[in-house]
Amino acid sequence: MSEGSVTLGQVNRSIDELFHPFFRSGPVAVVVDSLLHAVVERDPPKSLEKFFLYNFSPLLRESLKLARKMRRR
Repeated sequence: MSEGSVTLGQVNRSIDELFHPFFRSGPVAVVVDSLLHAVVERDPPKSLEKFFLYNFSPLLRESLKLARKMRRR
């Protein structure tokens, strides 16, 4: 790797730093985070595995919160 090039890990950390603070603000940040990681990694099976390990639970939590909020209206 040439000097000054950005690694996959650095890109993934940047995605996390940008979107994880918003994971408790609704499901959109979780979905965008997951999609960006998938695009960067270009390995669909691994991306799906990581989604279920790391992002499925926050997505479910935020989706249920949103559903409950909408049901109260």
